[in-house]
Amino acid sequence: MNYASLLKNKKAKIAVWGCGFIGLSTLLHYANKGIKSVGFDTNLSVVEALKNNKFHIHNIESWINFPTKGLLKSNLINFTNNYEEILNDKDIICHFIAVPTEKNGRPFLEPIKWVLNKISKSKNNFFEKKKFKPSIIIESTLVPKTTDKYLKKIFDKNKSSLDDFFYCVAPRRDWFETKDKTLTSLNRVFGCNSDKAKKQIINILKIVSKNVCPASSYKVSEFVKAFENSYRHLDITLANQLAFAFPKDNVREALKLAGTKWNMNTYYPGFGTGGYCIPLSSQYVLEGAEKNSKVLTLLRETVKFDKNVNRKIAKKIILKNPKKILILGLSYKSDVKVSILSPSIDLYNFFKKKKIQVDIYDPLFKKDELKKILNCRYLNDFNLSNYDTMIFMINHKAFQKKIKSKIKRMKNLKIIMDNTGNLKKFENLIQKKNCELLITGKSNWLN
Repeated sequence: MNYASLLKNKKAKIAVWGCGFIGLSTLLHYANKGIKSVGFDTNLSVVEALKNNKFHIHNIESWINFPTKGLLKSNLINFTNNYEEILNDKDIICHFIAVPTEKNGRPFLEPIKWVLNKISKSKNNFFEKKKFKPSIIIESTLVPKTTDKYLKKIFDKNKSSLDDFFYCVAPRRDWFETKDKTLTSLNRVFGCNSDKAKKQIINILKIVSKNVCPASSYKVSEFVKAFENSYRHLDITLANQLAFAFPKDNVREALKLAGTKWNMNTYYPGFGTGGYCIPLSSQYVLEGAEKNSKVLTLLRETVKFDKNVNRKIAKKIILKNPKKILILGLSYKSDVKVSILSPSIDLYNFFKKKKIQVDIYDPLFKKDELKKILNCRYLNDFNLSNYDTMIFMINHKAFQKKIKSKIKRMKNLKIIMDNTGNLKKFENLIQKKNCELLITGKSNWLN
């Protein structure tokens, strides 16, 4: 029996463990195709919000690229924080696992271990009538070799086996880029534990993803996400190193022109990387490499330099003797409400330790959220005249609407450090205000 056919005919449904960025988008993508599902999350407030048709993730529609109106209200998706509801539901034929696999900037496997422990213990409860193998699709990013080193042991402990399931590792690579880079359009890489599993999983994934790219095994697909983000990490860090190596020259322009070559991507210098993917993936590769990690000298240096690059820039700013600093942007990326490993956090804490007055403003974060992340003063808006230094970290759409008028009215501001390059169009206006505009990677930006 084809699992995808059962799902399409509403004779079966999927379960998604974790209703964060990845899990919620999985639920919405499959609901958009008419598939019934159950979403589980340990956070009761998240579950209650979703039950009340409220998204807890900012700008989710711009990421998945289709309207969500009516999907939460339909009978296609249910939400729960009671895992037994999922384990006792015999209509569920596939488990998507989309739980966090990091904590404090390091790989963290406890959530995924917990989920697999529950599923493997309950295998005998599944498919009593239909006699089908449960399917498991792991969408969370894994350290290479995680399944064999850690996850298999969970099945063994519960007197089960990985072979009792159609097991698949299918890391997600869609992440708030452009509308043509979604789960539907991007190549979907996956690897399974058997050919039979592959036949079923490929049909389940193709319900949403147009292009699927099967690996020879789950062992190979575990490498993919970590490897591709590590490549980007190397490139981004090289851009930063070039900017530091040639501080008097316009490295930003040179990199832009270099990017016109057919086989080169363009990366610009800045305060370093953040978010769930790039800095963490390099850590995943180094941890998974075990004894051979010593040969990964480039990646180790990348991680080390990237962690310190914002402080290198901050020290240059301090030499200009700032008295009061405003940081615009808490998110690690424009229009994405994610603060994990954001350079802004470390930057804020660094200035505070130096006894410099510093505020941070980001309209995406509410007062209680900001307090939880940084325990800093909350601003309803920003007035550039209240500061002598401003650091423009990211280019939120909300900033784009205001920044010109804010610059026109500003007084006392002496320095603007632009991490985005987007303020160059206001360079003449800024200079008329007797303010110095420094753009990361441009000529004399570290003077």
